[in-house]
Amino acid sequence: MDIAARQQWLATLAHSRSEDLLRFWQQLEIDPECEVIRQPEVGLTRLQGRMGGTGDVFNFADTTVTRTVIRLADGTLGYGFIQGRDKHKAMLVAIADALLQQTEFHLRLQTHLIQPLAELQQLAKANTAKEMASSKVDFFTLVRGED
Repeated sequence: MDIAARQQWLATLAHSRSEDLLRFWQQLEIDPECEVIRQPEVGLTRLQGRMGGTGDVFNFADTTVTRTVIRLADGTLGYGFIQGRDKHKAMLVAIADALLQQTEFHLRLQTHLIQPLAELQQLAKANTAKEMASSKVDFFTLVRGED
């Protein structure tokens, strides 16, 4: 399995809005039999930053996370790890992760779940960038003739 591809779909699922994830999931009409290995649980994780983006690491803040683990009937494990307290979303992420590892479901989920969610995320980023650009201020310095 391609680790980078899995990281990409997990990031897309984790960053999606719950409403969007649920809407696209329901359209798939997939309800696999699975065993919950780790019930969805809410906890905290520490966020870190770097000074100037590349300098020394510092603790920035704490944030709530929800995680869960499921196992499909064939033994494939799926992990859901999301920011926030949405246990249902974490469960959907775990199930989608496990199914995306299956050849039988991979293409269908990529086409009808991951790609639409990624497109919505790109659209939201573009809208945010557009809003920020409208309030951009360019500073300049006038050079005086006296040195």
